[in-house]
Amino acid sequence: MSWVFLLAGIVVLCGVAALVLGYLGGGMGRPTSSLSHEPLPDDELTDADLERLQFDVGLRGYRMSQVDAVIGRLRRELREKDEQIAVLRASAQEAPPAG
Repeated sequence: MSWVFLLAGIVVLCGVAALVLGYLGGGMGRPTSSLSHEPLPDDELTDADLERLQFDVGLRGYRMSQVDAVIGRLRRELREKDEQIAVLRASAQEAPPAG
């Protein structure tokens, strides 16, 4: 008689494990993320974009991939603005004085 209970217990445990692993019942839903970081928008950055910027904290500080992506983006935008300023300054020096 104890073999019947043992067999029934094994079947129940296997069924529960199959449900948890997603083999029965259509599987589990999509995994959720606890990360709060939202990437910067693709268009030109504003002060509000940088104020809303938040990095997730990892084991040893902020997540390096998020910080590296933001620093790279800021570096590119500053380089573009520096190039625009250089072009405007050069054109202002070449223009004859008004008068």
